[in-house]
Amino acid sequence: MNRLIDLWIDEIRRYNQVLHLVSGAMLPEIVEHIHNTMELLQYIQEPLIADIGSGSGLPAIPYKILNPDSSVVMLERSQKKCIFLRHVIDVLKLEKIELVEADPLVTGTGPFPALMSRAFSPRSTLEKIVLKTCTPRARFYYLSTGTTNTIEHRAFSLAGRQERTFRNYTLQLDIYEITSRQ
Repeated sequence: MNRLIDLWIDEIRRYNQVLHLVSGAMLPEIVEHIHNTMELLQYIQEPLIADIGSGSGLPAIPYKILNPDSSVVMLERSQKKCIFLRHVIDVLKLEKIELVEADPLVTGTGPFPALMSRAFSPRSTLEKIVLKTCTPRARFYYLSTGTTNTIEHRAFSLAGRQERTFRNYTLQLDIYEITSRQ
């Protein structure tokens, strides 16, 4: 794959038992999951983008590696995951990447012209967080597996979808235009 991606995966494996960065089911196939996610990340080309709920760094870390000239902001509310993400930024020597330790529902973050997230939890708060952290006319890229419902909110307009079926799951990238912030 890529030396930086391999190093990041090694760090996830090293810290996962203590920090619960990825699910136990995902860990044995993490290389495949990241490779598959990177295939869809190629459809995102943003000079500045924020990752909501960065967790282990997916999708922010591979996006940054694929787009070294882009500025990436990772938004994460878990202190222990932020410790891991700071460690990874240092180990990989990534530049133009920032980590914000905050809950966007509580602390004002942004606004950002583009946002992304993968399998955000809890899903019930996703729309509110996007609208609170985006600029007018922003884009939102949502990566999910399985049968995730399209966001049904008047401020979100589905502009496109990329979908790939892999060995045992389907990964989709929904691309939304934010038409208002209400």
